Amino acid sequence: MSNVIKVDFSGASPTRPIDVKRIAASARIRREQLIEPAKEEITTLAVPTHAAEPIKNLDTIDRITNWLIENEKYRDNMLFIVGINFGLRISDLLRLRFCDLINEDFSFKRDFSILEMKTRNTRKVTKNRSIYINSAVIDAVLLYLEHNPGVSLTDYLFQSESNNRKGENRPISRQAVDLILKDINRALGIGIKMSSHTLRKTFAYHQMAMSNHDPRKLVLLQKMFGHSSVAQTLDYIGLTEEEIADAYTNLNLGSNDHYKTYCKLYEYGS
Repeated sequence: MSNVIKVDFSGASPTRPIDVKRIAASARIRREQLIEPAKEEITTLAVPTHAAEPIKNLDTIDRITNWLIENEKYRDNMLFIVGINFGLRISDLLRLRFCDLINEDFSFKRDFSILEMKTRNTRKVTKNRSIYINSAVIDAVLLYLEHNPGVSLTDYLFQSESNNRKGENRPISRQAVDLILKDINRALGIGIKMSSHTLRKTFAYHQMAMSNHDPRKLVLLQKMFGHSSVAQTLDYIGLTEEEIADAYTNLNLGSNDHYKTYCKLYEYGS
C-alpha cells in the first residue's frame, strides 16, 4: 500500500495573489546581494553589430543643432541639417556645391536634381533624383554664410577648413563626417551608434513617423533609396529591430504586466 502524504494548508492563502512587482522591486534593491561577480571570462557567439542608428528623438536633434551653434560649428551644423533633410548617401551629400541650392541671383532654389553615384554605377536605366529644399536647410546655409564671408557659388557646401586656408576647393572626407558625429555623440552623451549613415537613416525614420507609418510612404522611401524590397527599407531605417524589441518587452508572460489587458480590450479570447 502506498503511503498517504498529508499536506497542511491551514497557513496558506491559495487565493491571495502574488505581488510580483513588489518582489521584483525588492530584488532590484538588493541585486548585488543575490549574485556574485563573474569568476571566468565568457566568449560570446554573437557577432558584434556596428550598424549606424537613426536619431529618433526630436529633442535630441534640437540638442545637437543647439550645441553645434553654441560652439560656433556652423559648417558642421549645416552638414547635420542638410544630411537629415535631404536623405542622400554621404558620397552624394559631400559632392553638393552652393550652386546646387542657390541661384545666380542669390535666391534659393525650390529643388534641384542629382544623379546619385550608386544609381549611376549599378542601374541599367539611370534617373535623376529630385531634392527639395526646405526652410530648415535654408536657415542652416544662411547661418553658415553669415559667419563665412567670401564663399563662392562653386564652392563645396562642406569644404575642409584646412583646404579653405590653402585656397583649395575640396569637400571633407567621409571619415571626417564620422569623426564629427562621434564627437557630437560623445559630447552630448546621445548613446547610439552614429556614423555618416545616421544622417540618411534619420531622414527615413522621421519620414515614416511624419506619415504615421503609412505603407505608401514606405514604398516611396524604397523607391527613393533604390532598395530591392520594403523589408530592406524597414531594416535600413531600424523599424524592424524596433518592432522586434517591442515584441519581446511587451509580452511579459507570467507577470502582472503581461498583455492580458490588451487581450480583454480587443477580446482576443480567454
